[in-house]
Amino acid sequence: MKKAVILSIILLLAGSCIDPLDLDIDDQAEQLVVDGMITNEPGPYTVRLSRSKPYDTYADSWSATETGATVILSDDHGNQETLTETAPGLYQTSEGGMQGQLGYTYTLSIRTKSGQFYTSLPETLRPVPPIDSLYFEVRPQQILNEADVEETIYMVDVLVDAPDPAQEKNYYLWQWTSTFQVNTQPWDYAEKIRGVRVPMPKDCCEVCWITSPTGSVNVQDDRLINGGTLSRHLVTSIPVTEQAFGTKYHLEVKQLSVSEAAYDYWRILKAQIENGGSIQDPPPATIIGNITNLATGEPALGFFGASAVTRRSLDVRREDLGVRVGQYIFPDDCRVIANSTTERPAFW
Repeated sequence: MKKAVILSIILLLAGSCIDPLDLDIDDQAEQLVVDGMITNEPGPYTVRLSRSKPYDTYADSWSATETGATVILSDDHGNQETLTETAPGLYQTSEGGMQGQLGYTYTLSIRTKSGQFYTSLPETLRPVPPIDSLYFEVRPQQILNEADVEETIYMVDVLVDAPDPAQEKNYYLWQWTSTFQVNTQPWDYAEKIRGVRVPMPKDCCEVCWITSPTGSVNVQDDRLINGGTLSRHLVTSIPVTEQAFGTKYHLEVKQLSVSEAAYDYWRILKAQIENGGSIQDPPPATIIGNITNLATGEPALGFFGASAVTRRSLDVRREDLGVRVGQYIFPDDCRVIANSTTERPAFW
C-alpha cells in the first residue's frame, strides 16, 4: 500500500512541521488524495481529487478520480467560492472568481459524495522575491548506453539567481514548463506489409511544438544564505537530444514562496522519490499533508498550498549549445508525438 500511496502523489504532480508517518493502513484502503494551490496570479485555480489505488489492484477499469465532491475555497477575510467539477475529479474556480492576495490565509474544505468532510490547515500566501537571472550551462556526462558501453552525452543545466529577504525564513519551490519545436518527415512514412516496407506518405504534419510540465520536485530553504543571494540554484537538467534541441528550447520557470509545512512535505516526497529506487531501500513512509477528515482525524494524502509566483523565461537555441546536434529523423506525422500540437505558441 505504501508504494501505491507514493505513486498516487507522484502522479499528481501538478505545507507546523510535517514528518513522515508510518501508518498501519490496510492493503485495500483507498485514501483521499488532494492536490491544489492558490496563488496571486489570476485563476482559475485547480484542485484534483482522487483515491490512492490499493496495492493489489490492477484492473484497467479501476477509476482513481473522486467525483461528485463539494469543494470550497475560503479565506480569512470572509470570501469563499465553491469550485465546479469541470472533468472527473478536477475542480476549478470560475473565471474572474477568487484571486489570491498577499498576506491572506486560505483554507480548502471538501465534502465527498459519500458524506465525508475534510479540511486543510490554513495556508498564508507569502510574497516571493523576483528571479534576477535565469541562464544555462552545458556540461558532458558519462552514461552507459543500452549495450553497456560508456558514452558521453551533454546536459543543459538551467540555473537561477535570486535575492533572499533577510530577517525571515524563506522556503522556495520551482516549477517549469518546457516547449520545443520538432520537424519531422511525414512524406517518408511507410508501413510493413508481409515483411516489406511499403511507402505511405502522409500529407500532414511536418512542424509541431511539444510542451511538457514539471517532471520532478525542486525545493530549497534559505538556511545557509539568509539575506544573501540564492546563487546558481539548479532548476533542472535537460539532456541534449536531436528532438528537443533541433531548433530552439523554451523554458518558463516559476519561483514560488511556500510555507514551512509545504516545504517539508515536498522535501520528504523528493527524498522518497530519489532514494526509493532500490529493493535494498526501506519501504517508503506515508507522507502526511495538511488535510484531515474532520470526523475521524484520519489524514488525506497530498497538500493544499498558497503561494506568490514570479516567472522568467529562457530560450536555448541549438547554435548556442557549443555541441553538435544532428537532424531529428522521424518519418511520421509530428502530431503522433505525445503532448504535441501544430498551433504555434504565442511566445515562439
